[in-house]
Amino acid sequence: MGKTVMKCVLVALLGAAALATAQTLTEEKDKPATPSVKEIMAQWAELNAPGPHHERFKEAVGKWKAEMKMWMGPGEPTVSPGASTMELVFDGRYLKEHYRCLSAEMPFEGMQLMGYDNIKKKHVSVWIDSMSTGITQMEGTYDEATKTLTMTGQTEDPITGPTKMRSVTRDVSKDKCVMEMFQTGPDGKEQKCMEITYTRES
Repeated sequence: MGKTVMKCVLVALLGAAALATAQTLTEEKDKPATPSVKEIMAQWAELNAPGPHHERFKEAVGKWKAEMKMWMGPGEPTVSPGASTMELVFDGRYLKEHYRCLSAEMPFEGMQLMGYDNIKKKHVSVWIDSMSTGITQMEGTYDEATKTLTMTGQTEDPITGPTKMRSVTRDVSKDKCVMEMFQTGPDGKEQKCMEITYTRES
């Protein structure tokens, strides 16, 4: 009787071991093969290749005349002439803008890098200028129907602290566009603080 029980237990253990081994082999077989470095690089290149959104950057390349209006508070804005040069960098992945205010009363320069992040599926930008030491980052979407790019972000105001920003850039035609900038004040209300009208020169 004892030998029979032992034999049954041994058979059961061997069966369980065989089943576990078979299951492990099946799982290993069903596992997706680990991609090679070459395959990973090919996938990376495909995901980060310039696409239709980057193609639109080409329309902005060139030299532009600008008129900048700034609202520092209630009342009429100050108006200053400006100039902007736009060019593509890194095989068309980014649009680089160099802006110069031509007013003798307020010499000013700024630089923007505009891109489209294929992973986020959003437009992204960074801005630096000669009147600050910070970097303003924004992201948003382009509405093809209205030809409007809306971006949101936050900047560090030296007086009021963190300030929410919103820009709306509308393509009036292939030779003219208008960018409006809004900021949220300490009272939580959004106010228009700047407007730049770009007119193509070349």
